[in-house]
Amino acid sequence: MKKGKKININKKAVIIAIAIIVIIIIAVVIIKNIFKKEEAKTPEVNNQIEVGDFVSEIDMTNTANSEIRDDGMKINTSSKISKGIEFNDLFIKDIKIESTGDMATFNASVENNLGKEIEGYIIYITFLDKKGNVIDKVETFFPDIPDGETGYITATTPKDIATAYDIKIERDMK
Repeated sequence: MKKGKKININKKAVIIAIAIIVIIIIAVVIIKNIFKKEEAKTPEVNNQIEVGDFVSEIDMTNTANSEIRDDGMKINTSSKISKGIEFNDLFIKDIKIESTGDMATFNASVENNLGKEIEGYIIYITFLDKKGNVIDKVETFFPDIPDGETGYITATTPKDIATAYDIKIERDMK
């Protein structure tokens, strides 16, 4: 009689184990379906990445006037921008426009050869595509530059300015 009870207990254990496995499989299938439905509802907009309070609009697949380096950095290669830009009797040079996928940066140097110190002020940098359409307009600070010295301009944006063909710079006259 003891053998009959032992088999009965083993049968119950096997049935419970099978029931648990079936429940786990059903749960996994249900969870997978839920995640598939949520992914389908999530809109994808031009390879945009949400970072903090803004949405990056940098499209790392768009390489107009740019290239992607081995380290993943997108850099501007526009021959028009690389020549530099004249602005208020100054020459802005060493222009570098790069993006990492979530943020783009503009960096340039400007030498003060006016014979007097330049006091800093607000400027607007407009980034244009080859057709003259505005990619972005960024407000930044033109630095104080003592006579004969070099100053540096920096600006950042979540827009895809690394694809710019040309830039325009204007002073805020307020």
